[in-house]
Amino acid sequence: MKLTSLITALAITLTGQASAGTLEEWFAKQSEKRGDIPKVDLSFDNPESIAKSKQQVWEAYRKGAIKNGLDKLIPKKAMTIEDWVVDKKFQPRSLKIGDKTMPYVVLTKGEKPATGWPVYFCLHGGGGNPNAKGPHSWDVNTREWFAQMQLATKVWESPGIYIIPRMADDRQGRWYYSWNQQFIDIMTQQAILFNEADPNRIYLEGISEGGYAAYRLGSMMADRWAGSCSLAAAEPLGTSPPENLRHVAFRCGIGEKDTMFDRVGLARTYFKTLAELAAKHDGQYIHFHDEQKGRGHGIDYKEGPQWISSYKRNPIPSAITWTVIKQHDRHRQRSYWLALDDKLDKFPLYLTADSNRKTNIINITAHQMKDGKKVPATGLNMRVYLSDKLVNLAEPVTINVNGKNVFKDIAKPSAEALIKSIAERGDPNQVFTTQVKLKL
Repeated sequence: MKLTSLITALAITLTGQASAGTLEEWFAKQSEKRGDIPKVDLSFDNPESIAKSKQQVWEAYRKGAIKNGLDKLIPKKAMTIEDWVVDKKFQPRSLKIGDKTMPYVVLTKGEKPATGWPVYFCLHGGGGNPNAKGPHSWDVNTREWFAQMQLATKVWESPGIYIIPRMADDRQGRWYYSWNQQFIDIMTQQAILFNEADPNRIYLEGISEGGYAAYRLGSMMADRWAGSCSLAAAEPLGTSPPENLRHVAFRCGIGEKDTMFDRVGLARTYFKTLAELAAKHDGQYIHFHDEQKGRGHGIDYKEGPQWISSYKRNPIPSAITWTVIKQHDRHRQRSYWLALDDKLDKFPLYLTADSNRKTNIINITAHQMKDGKKVPATGLNMRVYLSDKLVNLAEPVTINVNGKNVFKDIAKPSAEALIKSIAERGDPNQVFTTQVKLKL
C-alpha cells in the first residue's frame, strides 16, 4: 500500500500574511519576513499592567496563528488509530514546510490531567533511501511509521497527545534535518495554543533512526523537553552535546548486542559522560542507561517512554549550559533565557550562565575554538532574558561575561523583550518582559 495514495488534501502551507501593520499581522508572517516589530501600546508600570500587556501580546500571537490556519493542525477531539480510517482508506494530515510535506497522525490516550495534556513526539525507525522513487514511497519507513502507531496504541500507557509524523522525504531520511525541527516547533506551539497542552510536559521519543534524533534534538532543543528517550540507538558526544541535557530527563534503551555502528559502545560512552556531569551538578542531569541483556537491535520499548513521563520541565532554570552546534543547515538561536541575534559561522560555541538571586549577579562564560583551544568568544550579539525567578528586577542587576563586568543597572522591561520571547518560543512559561543586550 503506497502512502502517496493515502494522503488527503489537508496540507497546511506556512506562507504567512503579506500585509504589515498590526502585531497580529506581524506574528502571522514567517519569521524571516517579519521585519521590525510594529508599534504597540503596552504598559509595564505595575504588575497589573504587565500582566495585561502579556495577555495582549499573547492574544495577538494566537490570532496570527489562526490567520495561517494553524489552529487546525491538531484535531480538537480525542482520536484513536481507527478514527484515521475513512471509507476504508487511511487518511493522515500533512504539514507543508518549504518544499517538504510531513504526513502525521495524532492519537489521544486517557484523561487530560489538570495541568493540561502531555505531548509525545514519536519518531519512527527506518531512515533514508536515496533510490526511493518519491518522498513517501519507501515501504520501510511506511511500515515503521505504522509500527509506531501500534506502540502508541497498545504498549505506551501514559495519557497524552501522541504526535506521530512520517519521514518527510525518504530520500533524505534523517529526523534531525531542519524541516523536522520546524515541524516539532510548530506542532508544539499549536498544541499549547489550541489543544490544552502542558508546556512543561513535552516529550521526545524515537526508535532506531528516531532514537538518533532523541539524542540530537534532545540536546539541540533542550529547553523544549521535559524528557527525551532513545530506543535502540546512540550518538557520539560531538553530534549531541550531553552537557545541554542539564535539565532534561534522558534515557536510552539499547541491547547489549547492538554492535552495528558501535551503537552500544556509543551509548556507554555517552552515559558515562552524563554520570560525570551529574556528579558535578547534583540533581541536574537525570539519566538512565537501560542496557538490555541478551538483546540486539530489537528491544523492549515499553519502559523508556513511561520513565520520561514522570518528569516535568523547569522552564527557567537558574543555571544553564548550552553548546551551540549546527544540525543539518541551522543552529538554535535560543536556549532557555539566552538568545543569539547572529547566525554563527564558527562552531561549536560554548555558553554557560548562572544566576544568583541573593547577589543579583549573573555570570556567563562564552568560548569558541581557535587553533584547538577554547578562547573567549568575540563579535557576538546576545540577549539575556531576565525574570524575577533569576534576579530581583527591582534592584540593579550585574552581568559578568568571562569574568568581566558588562552590565550593572536596573534592567527595564520592554515591548521588544515581551514580543520577541513569545515569537521565538510560543511558550507561556518562557515569556520575558525584560532583556539585556550584550555585544561580546
